[in-house]
Amino acid sequence: MLQNKIKTFALMGGIALALTQPALAKDKVMQSAGALAFDSKNVLFVGDSKAGVVHAFDLPEKSFEDHSGYQWGRAQSFEGRTVVENIDQKIAKLLGASPEDISINDMVVHQPSGEIYLSVHKGHGPKPKPVILKVDNGKLEKVNLKSAKHTSISVGPVPTKETLEFGQPLNSLAITDIDYYNGEIFVAGVSNEVFSSKLRRIPFPFKGEVNTTSIEIWHAVHAQYETRAPIITQTIRELDGKPTLIAIYACTPIVRIPLDELKDGAQVRGTMIGEMGYGNTPIDIVSFTSGMDNNDYVVVTNTNRSAAQIPLQAIATAEAMPSGEGVKPVFQVAGVYQFPLPMSGTLHLDLINDQWAATIRRNPEEVGGIDLHTLPLPFFFDRADHVVEMNWADGPDPFGYKSLPPVKY
Repeated sequence: MLQNKIKTFALMGGIALALTQPALAKDKVMQSAGALAFDSKNVLFVGDSKAGVVHAFDLPEKSFEDHSGYQWGRAQSFEGRTVVENIDQKIAKLLGASPEDISINDMVVHQPSGEIYLSVHKGHGPKPKPVILKVDNGKLEKVNLKSAKHTSISVGPVPTKETLEFGQPLNSLAITDIDYYNGEIFVAGVSNEVFSSKLRRIPFPFKGEVNTTSIEIWHAVHAQYETRAPIITQTIRELDGKPTLIAIYACTPIVRIPLDELKDGAQVRGTMIGEMGYGNTPIDIVSFTSGMDNNDYVVVTNTNRSAAQIPLQAIATAEAMPSGEGVKPVFQVAGVYQFPLPMSGTLHLDLINDQWAATIRRNPEEVGGIDLHTLPLPFFFDRADHVVEMNWADGPDPFGYKSLPPVKY
């Protein structure tokens, strides 16, 4: 659940291809809705993998509700809040479908307001119906995209009918993540070329310019250089004053790439600095400053492992994992320092503000239940998920939690 004026530069053997294409200013039709991102204001970017297009919807200011007074939980006692219980069932009811026909593909928080946006598919197969929803004060609503100013741009040639070994449509990986940074969007995914893994750098507002870089990495688990599997999730931070892409690949290298290397038509070798553990797929990455020690970190969620927290300074200083060497035993974590966080079952993650994170997660007590739940920073941990000595009415209370007044939602 993961997703022509033409100027062409082709290098021999299909190594690199860069296309520029004018923005498609009139067509708002989305064939699919996957990766989401906001700019610094009100523009929502939607990755349309099926069409190989990024849509930009400039949503009206009046469409956002201020959530600064919303009670996301109680941070003093490390208690989150279930904002929408059984969210998949509620989405299905809203869209007139069964929960089995609903896919929640991505989630992003509009930082100025605190509203939570979701990209959803109704139905499976080659022609799902894409929908953008939002959560406004705990209530699910359809986003009225018709009221937004709209532009879109092609990311270049993407797969159409090809599949991976076990039947996954390769087209679903055409746009895997979108990040906005300093007036540009950075779009990860795969193309239909032999050198498949791509990073597209696109100025916004769209002017028809798409700068495409082919990315090669050393993958220590496989002990080989790889050019096909894409970046799944990414973020951009300054490392020692230099804007740098921090990318987590499928199967699951941690890679560092300075932005100044991402030039049109370039073939770049990213620096692999860590391995998150074979037999797993990354989902989301967020970066934050901890209120406990004022240091910067990233948190990466995973399909088959707990989330991992990595100090930003460790990413900046980590040495490249040696070429020619593998990871043994094959399932171990390696390279840059990382430590686990208790966030298994997390399907999507984004930050609401410097105190709260929003998650789409499996309910820890209800089999099959999926909730929109909040977690307090910097621990991304909800005490209510766990049975400990302090839960007993006559148990110890070393932190004074029981003396706090009841929370009213």
